[in-house]
Amino acid sequence: MQINHASFPYGQQGLQQSQDKLNQASQKVADASTQTLNQTPLRNTNLDNAPIQEGLIETKSSELDAQANAKVIDSSDKTIGRLIDITV
Repeated sequence: MQINHASFPYGQQGLQQSQDKLNQASQKVADASTQTLNQTPLRNTNLDNAPIQEGLIETKSSELDAQANAKVIDSSDKTIGRLIDITV
C-alpha cells in the first residue's frame, strides 16, 4: 500500500522559499548598512534607515514563515507515522 501525504513537499518547498527570502533580506540589510556607512549624513531622518528596517522586517517574516513550514513538515511526519501504525 502506498501512502501519499501531499503536505510534506509543500512544507519543504515553503522552507526553501523562507530560506531564499531570508538570504535576500539579509543582503538588503548588508547593502543598506554599507551604503549608510559610505554616505555623509546631511540630516538625521528615519527615512535614511528605511531599507535597513525593511530588511529586518523581512528577516523576521522569513523566520516566522520557516517556523510555520517546519510545523507543516512535523505534522506531516506525525500523520504519516500514524498511518503506517494503522496500516501495518
